[in-house]
Amino acid sequence: MSLLRRLKPVHLRLALRIAETGKLQSAASDVAMSQPAASRMLSEIEAHIGAPLFERHPKGMEPTAIGHTVLRHARQILRGFDSLE
Repeated sequence: MSLLRRLKPVHLRLALRIAETGKLQSAASDVAMSQPAASRMLSEIEAHIGAPLFERHPKGMEPTAIGHTVLRHARQILRGFDSLE
């Protein structure tokens, strides 16, 4: 199954919020889910991509090189969805 069929808008929104806040817990709250659910979802995303999207540090999370690429495309995809509304 293609990556496009596996990733959903909520996956993309979560990844973007993690990048914006640097914190999984804050991002989870912002997209109205629990931190454990967000953690599982991030693991799913990374499994679909085949690489980590974020480096985990004691003070937060920071996108990897692959993460930056995925986030750039996620922004474009979500803008497209927003323009459909």
